[in-house]
Amino acid sequence: MSIDWLNDLERDIDNGKEYFACPGVGRNQWSIGEEVEDLQRIAHRTANHKKMPVNIVRLISKHDAISGDLFLVPTKIGDPGPRGESQIEWSTVETKEASEMMRDVRHGPSPFFGMQVEETVEPANAE
Repeated sequence: MSIDWLNDLERDIDNGKEYFACPGVGRNQWSIGEEVEDLQRIAHRTANHKKMPVNIVRLISKHDAISGDLFLVPTKIGDPGPRGESQIEWSTVETKEASEMMRDVRHGPSPFFGMQVEETVEPANAE
């Protein structure tokens, strides 16, 4: 179930494992991976599609977030897809308090994550 995947992700991040994320082309869609290089292709596609810069972010524990950091919050947690992939809609939120209120709690208290910009991907120049 997607909530189990989120709880595993939170535990890994709290234990020091590095994860990165970038927005996808779809609305409220984010991709999460263990290597920045894995997300660069997705970030380039998203930047070109939206015609604006896209950030690849490092996910951090919500407890380690400092003033100015944004939060990545699962606002709709669905059942796993046909291949077992997590079906989650995400939102970026500015404060920890707002994150607490926005997160999907239908399956119990869902984790959310702090984000720090790792790299910005610019769209390709249209000629």
